[in-house]
Amino acid sequence: MSVDEAQRALTAAAQSPHDLGLCVRAVRLLDAADCRADAHTVARQYARRHDARDDGGDALLAAVLRAETVELASGEALLREGVDESDDVFVLLHGDARVRRLGVGELTQVPPGSILGEVAPLTGTARTASVYAKGPVVALRFRSAALAELSRRLPGIYARLRETGRSRMVAQLFGPDSIFGGLSGHERAALFEQCVPVTVPEGHAVIRGGEPGHAVCIIASGMAEVWRGDGRGERAVITTLGPGSVFGELALLFDRKANATVEASTTLTLFCLDAKRFHDALARFPEARVRVLRLAEQRLGVGLMDAGGALPVATVMRE
Repeated sequence: MSVDEAQRALTAAAQSPHDLGLCVRAVRLLDAADCRADAHTVARQYARRHDARDDGGDALLAAVLRAETVELASGEALLREGVDESDDVFVLLHGDARVRRLGVGELTQVPPGSILGEVAPLTGTARTASVYAKGPVVALRFRSAALAELSRRLPGIYARLRETGRSRMVAQLFGPDSIFGGLSGHERAALFEQCVPVTVPEGHAVIRGGEPGHAVCIIASGMAEVWRGDGRGERAVITTLGPGSVFGELALLFDRKANATVEASTTLTLFCLDAKRFHDALARFPEARVRVLRLAEQRLGVGLMDAGGALPVATVMRE
């Protein structure tokens, strides 16, 4: 490990002092370059910025130095969407990685210092994307137990990981074209906190035709098939849904039973709003209300808005 590379990592961390990934990378590279005093200083400064004592910085330093290194050749997977059951979190030390999602393709490329894999352990869901080495990659692996122990000494670690994971999921679920895409950043973040994360195994039904609807769901990752029975014991496939797709809104809008079954074609990760929160959101955000109705119009093939723009939604009983 060269001193020059370690110093560049130190400079990057200093320029973004609240970036956990850059801090971790700087600490590890400085230690590897025999700049241990600098590594200790970076860890302690990060802890102080997050209202922790020096022993929080010591705990961060120890966790970074104990973390396992993982080396990958170009094209090898660091994380696999839907099938990787570990709760490990990674920080890239060297090399770039590609982030891909089924049904979407490549989402982005991430550089050294990036944190990867934090969404699944924070939300309790399956992995929502796959990560592949673009070229040779070296990453640090943090086991969930080690992170849990570190968060007790340095609570800011958990807050930073949660903030990173939340911002990624909010951007993914509530993008500009989504039903809640017209909300402000603060409003979208607040709405995300009300969503319940759900992982559905391949082959399991999320909604069954003929049963009451209980929630509107947005697909974070995976694919689902929408089908109805054809009266002869066979299924007639209506459509396939992928990341960003919304379903379940018709049953809630019109207080009726689901008219089709939605079944997971792969492991499916959903974020769901129950009926009360869904109707509350439509009442608070008129633009979202209109977007939901337009979606319903497309699916039903009929016009639903009257001249005043009112929605014929079901009345929701208040608690």
